Amino acid sequence: VKKNRLAIKSLPDSPLKLNGQIFRLPVNSHCDLALDNIANVEHGSIWIIENYRCFDCLDSIKLHALAAQTEPLVVFRGDNVYQARTVLSLIEKLQLPVWVMGDLDPKGLSIAQSYPSFAGLIAPDITVLEGYLNDTRKSNPKLYEKQLAGCRHALSGTRYPIIKAFWLLIKLHQAGIVQEHWLLGDTILKMHPAQTGSVK
Repeated sequence: VKKNRLAIKSLPDSPLKLNGQIFRLPVNSHCDLALDNIANVEHGSIWIIENYRCFDCLDSIKLHALAAQTEPLVVFRGDNVYQARTVLSLIEKLQLPVWVMGDLDPKGLSIAQSYPSFAGLIAPDITVLEGYLNDTRKSNPKLYEKQLAGCRHALSGTRYPIIKAFWLLIKLHQAGIVQEHWLLGDTILKMHPAQTGSVK
């Protein structure tokens, strides 16, 4: 296990600005770095990406033009190699707004809203999400069934309008959507601020 290490990168065609230096990473690559070696970053936000394939192939995901304006430090959320606790320590250390690109299912929403400085979701327009949930080839009822009991209370009491809006839709369809779908087709991901009821 890579204890206290992080997988970080910048947006495609943007530099990684770390410890007063500027780095240009190749496509499908990232920087593996110890948390203690991050003194400062010149990024305006943190993006947490749940799925490693989406993190690795971020250049294949279509993002709304306004997404780049958040100037994010992009971080892999963690698995059995990189630890989620280290990501949380990074968030606490940098004190930047946190945007989350995760699976749109009960657990994904619950984890997203639990981050300190949660700023919003990186996801399709809510009308596009409804189309995914109506498509039996893309929606996953098993995710909903498996995660409902553990997440229902946290989501029902959410203080974030955007989490509530997505949760109501997922609950209505009783299914979730995994984020690997964003690697295919023409789906554009937008920034959905946490504190507004409307989807930007």
